[in-house]
This record gives sequence, C-alpha cells and structure tokens, in this order.
Amino acid sequence: MRIYFIKFRMAAIEIHGNYICILNGHLVCLVQMARNIRSGHNEVSPPPPPPPSTPAELLATLVEGQRMLNEAMQTMAQQNRGGRHAHQGREANQYSNIKDFQDTKPPLYKEAVEPLEADEWLNTLEQKFHLLRVTEELKAEYAAHQLEGKAGVWWSHYRTSLPANAVVT
Repeated sequence: MRIYFIKFRMAAIEIHGNYICILNGHLVCLVQMARNIRSGHNEVSPPPPPPPSTPAELLATLVEGQRMLNEAMQTMAQQNRGGRHAHQGREANQYSNIKDFQDTKPPLYKEAVEPLEADEWLNTLEQKFHLLRVTEELKAEYAAHQLEGKAGVWWSHYRTSLPANAVVT
C-alpha cells in the first residue's frame, strides 16, 4: 500500500478501482490498493499517477507554449512577406477560375426590357466577383461569357474593334 497524501479526519470512504479515497468534504487521503478490489484477484497495480504539477511548473509550461506559438507566428509572417508584397485590403484571388465562377450559377444576359433588369444582372455578377475576388481583367471576360443573343453578338463585334492587346475592364 502506498500513501500519497494524508490529513486524517475520517468522514467517508469511497473505493475507485485500485484507489481508496477518504473524504471529509474534500479529498483528504488517497491510498493505492495492492489488489483489485472489484474482481478479488491479485493483480499488479498500474503505477500511481504522477503527482500534480505545482503552480510554478504550470506557469513554466504555459510560458513555453506561448513562446513556441509566437515563434511559429513570426515564421509564418516572414514566409508570407517573402512571397509577396504587403497589401492593404482584399487581395485578388489567384486560385479562382471560370469553373469556380460558373459554380456560383451566374445569370445569363440576353436582353433587358427595363434598365433595372440590366442593373440587377450587373449587381448579381459583382456579388459573385466579390465572393471569388476576381481581378478587374477577368471580370470583363467572365461577364462576357454570360452574354447571349444580341448582347453576345454586340460584345463580339465590340472586341474586334479594339486593338489586339487591349485590356478591357
């Protein structure tokens, strides 16, 4: 039998596996039993649990964890700075493509009877562009892909009237 902590004023006894707890409103005694009480067999008891950490040990562990977290964050920030320039605000998403845009189910544009219909179509596309962080150059290409009928024909003629390397935004 190993005694880990004793302050003797017996009030109640509880048996938990290989341990006996003597209680008096709070834990006062923890004794490891040499045999398994529940089964009645003589078994080798597992090693006792480690003693609880002292407040100084807990604080040292916490400080070390904080130091490691700060180190990791600094490393990530240095890697991030090395790869590209610092930006203010949202950065264009270099990973979005036309398939991602099509997955948002953008509306097609054939014609608008009322001017507000065209405005609604543009507003819906802008919301989808914002979601995917599409660049200004790609916005025009993606929107043109949604034009059908007379609007699509007009866009094709307009593009042929521009210089070959012209960027439309």
